[in-house]
Amino acid sequence: MSSARSCSASGGVDLEAPTLPSPWRDSAFNPPQGDRIVRLVFAGTQSVGKTTLIDDLAATWPAARVEEEPIRAVARVTGEPPPAVPTVEAERRIIDHGLARLRAAGDRELVLFDRSPLDAYAHAVLSMEIGGPITPADLQSLRPAVIEAMTIADLVILVPIESRVDDEADGFRYLDAANRRRVDRILAELLRPEAGLRSGPVAVVRGDRATRVARMVRLVGDLS
Repeated sequence: MSSARSCSASGGVDLEAPTLPSPWRDSAFNPPQGDRIVRLVFAGTQSVGKTTLIDDLAATWPAARVEEEPIRAVARVTGEPPPAVPTVEAERRIIDHGLARLRAAGDRELVLFDRSPLDAYAHAVLSMEIGGPITPADLQSLRPAVIEAMTIADLVILVPIESRVDDEADGFRYLDAANRRRVDRILAELLRPEAGLRSGPVAVVRGDRATRVARMVRLVGDLS
């Protein structure tokens, strides 16, 4: 596999900057050596094609199991939609659910996770930034569960905003264009090693629908 260059940045993260993985821009930051990749966690802001990519991969890998997006699972169980502005209580429920599903995943089955506690944490960060009911202390209280989730994941795949993918309402926590872009960058920042949440391999997958699938198949094959 082509070697991936380590990511480093000061301040914010530019998703088009050359400090992101190269040469493919979808290769891993820190590739594992000989480990079997079975728990794939997909992260990304709203309407970037995460679920479409997961569905396409599930069709490519018939033995794979798909884990539903935690926010949808929690809403179905509670019968309540998520708040328009995230609260610590709402994000904690989503984080706890996502962590429980990661814990329950076996070591012998390929599982594709449509979002994880990391995404809920990113929305909590956004809530604090825009004056929502979340404090720095609240974020600190959420970190241990997010770190555990990121430790369990074998590979985290960041699906960034692409101009070729439309921003469409998906029925949950619809973001305006500015906040959608901000969550995109928050996730990239949280996946930097210096953020202290994830030390394992991370991949950034770009391109159109077919290209993303082909790159994921190649990447997982190279890492397994």
